[in-house]
Amino acid sequence: MNKKSVALLMALAVLLVVSPACKKKEVVAGKADAKDMLTMLPENAALVISFDCHQFSQLALFDKAIAGDWGKKDEGSKKIFKDYQEFVTKTGIDLKKDLFFVSFALYGQLGSQEPEGVGVVNMKYDRQRLLTLLLENQVTVQEEIYQGVSVYSVKDAEKKIVKKEEDFRFAFLNPSNILFGTPAKVKSAIDLAKGKGQNILKTASFKKYFAQIKADSMFWLVLGSLPEAIKSKPQAGSQVPVDLSKAEAFLGYLDFKNKMLSGQFQLISHNEEGNKGIVDLLNGLKALGAMGSTKEPELAELLNGINLTSNADQIKLTFSISDAVLNKLGEKAKEKAATALTAPAVAPEAEPSAEGAISDVPQDPLPEPEQNP
Repeated sequence: MNKKSVALLMALAVLLVVSPACKKKEVVAGKADAKDMLTMLPENAALVISFDCHQFSQLALFDKAIAGDWGKKDEGSKKIFKDYQEFVTKTGIDLKKDLFFVSFALYGQLGSQEPEGVGVVNMKYDRQRLLTLLLENQVTVQEEIYQGVSVYSVKDAEKKIVKKEEDFRFAFLNPSNILFGTPAKVKSAIDLAKGKGQNILKTASFKKYFAQIKADSMFWLVLGSLPEAIKSKPQAGSQVPVDLSKAEAFLGYLDFKNKMLSGQFQLISHNEEGNKGIVDLLNGLKALGAMGSTKEPELAELLNGINLTSNADQIKLTFSISDAVLNKLGEKAKEKAATALTAPAVAPEAEPSAEGAISDVPQDPLPEPEQNP
């Protein structure tokens, strides 16, 4: 065997060994993590949000959210399911067991009239069962094949003209993941799945901020490009020292462990003096709130659980509050709302008559004129 043949065989052996290692990892429902989800989102997003639905579904709050009558119709709306059990029966999806992640990315300038975005739902589902249900209820109105993947439009079939910002698409990417979002970005995510383009983890600015996030938390976000509109310097003589002119990113997370809701939010701003001014202002407002909460121990505990700090590069807010306190605050909020709705209306004030007197207020009689003797 000559040297060329040996070299060719060695090269082939290397390819056989390396190829499986280089194969793209499949993001499987129930086995994926938040970082895996990011591999399905195209690069250069302004905002990225991740929600661990499986963690959230274990909370009592989730059970309250899915309870009740789903069939109660709001004006102008169409309800497909009468309750959660019917939803499970018709879709074959139990949200507590089968839904794992929702990750979403927004592109372009925040606050624009025509935002572009794409999200991924990671779950166990039956594609044909879901599609049949959607078609039966006229949720989908058009199908387009893109790169071998069916992309469906979701529009109001009764509308003759659909605005661009209302044009919404979804696609069954694979047995574990469903794409949703604006047409161009859904197609970009399909391109990415086919090996074309880069994912969000390849964006240098996002990667830098993602390293500071607690990625296994229940919810997190990275806003890597703040709108220019909020980066305004305080006016001369202003009594509110809010200087966000050097702010460049906002990140945070929420977590729920051992019946405690905790979280952290950071404003990345390389402005030591400006950061200190904002924290001083917020701590002052917090102190005022604590003074007014002497009759509401739950509110006082909430405020005491908030900690605000700053340094030359950031403002950081951390907090921790028990599930019991959150429930009490929620109940009190409901009570106040109910009281406000049932409070008697205040009678309107009487209006003055044309002569300028109050017409329905009794007037003292004029004194009788004195009689001459």
